[in-house]
Amino acid sequence: MNRRSAIKLFGGTVGAAMLPLNFSGCDVGEAYARESIFQPTPEIPLTPTDDFYVNWCCGLPRAPEPARWRLHLRGLVRDPVTLTYDDLLALPQVHREVTLECVGNLPGGLLLSSGRFEGPLLRDVLARARLEDAAHGLSLRGLDGYPSYMPRSEAEDDTAMLAHTLNGEPLRVENGAPVRALFPGRYGLVAVKWLDSITATRTYTPYGALRGLGDPVAARMRLRSRIDEPYDGRTVRVGRAVELRGLALAPGRGVSRVQVHADGSWQDAELTFNTLTDERSPYLWSLWRFSWTPRRVGRHVLQVRAFDVDGATQDAHADFPYDSGAIHAVRVVAIEPAA
Repeated sequence: MNRRSAIKLFGGTVGAAMLPLNFSGCDVGEAYARESIFQPTPEIPLTPTDDFYVNWCCGLPRAPEPARWRLHLRGLVRDPVTLTYDDLLALPQVHREVTLECVGNLPGGLLLSSGRFEGPLLRDVLARARLEDAAHGLSLRGLDGYPSYMPRSEAEDDTAMLAHTLNGEPLRVENGAPVRALFPGRYGLVAVKWLDSITATRTYTPYGALRGLGDPVAARMRLRSRIDEPYDGRTVRVGRAVELRGLALAPGRGVSRVQVHADGSWQDAELTFNTLTDERSPYLWSLWRFSWTPRRVGRHVLQVRAFDVDGATQDAHADFPYDSGAIHAVRVVAIEPAA
């Protein structure tokens, strides 16, 4: 947790970031992921753009400047249309504080970031083409050839958007510039970057382009929590208080409680950011802290779990691809107090 690593997903050792990739339509290119070592605090809760995790599966495309970018809306539409960047800016704009996560992110993983995105709602964009009644699905495709599929009903809700701005600045190429799709509460695999076209279809296609990933509706992010401090393997002193802190996420529902397991029991932690009364986004991570004092010399295992507003919580089971709901644990060693 104390360094950023870049991972080439083909032909290398990739650990938690390995995805069973089998894309149809992708341009030739190497998959890549870069983890984020940013640890949020109540004072700086959103990930700086420089520290955002990034990944792509089909190589990094040559994205055009905004003035040359075009979005093609076609398929089962009454008015096939090609929109410009200025056309998108002319639509009503929304702001969303959103946590994004890679579907291959394991418990405690670093393929996770939060930012403030700006752009129009996807339904306002689709209205320009006037979808036919028979259109029940959407096929989104990036300039790299990466495909994503979404039911129309999910794309026309109050959350789906096309983002052109991150943290107050135009998207960078590595983050999907000029425009990317954003489906808050779903893993990044459906949030097409470098968006090029949206095709309305009679039915939406299950996400068969990725082996084992199933239906895109099931790509909703799960409950997640993480211990940022202390890091795994840290040495602490018996009798000296240690502040545990980290993040938790219940996408679309909100975090109601966080508990830490230490010394044989689960104990409530304090939520320090994005509580249920903060009126922040339910798609944004919450932050927590807990004071723990080790009482014995030796190895200690510290665990964390989050609860959503319905009382659901995490368990210890990790099973790709939707494994981020598993409990995160770190191991620390307590030594005698200093003389």
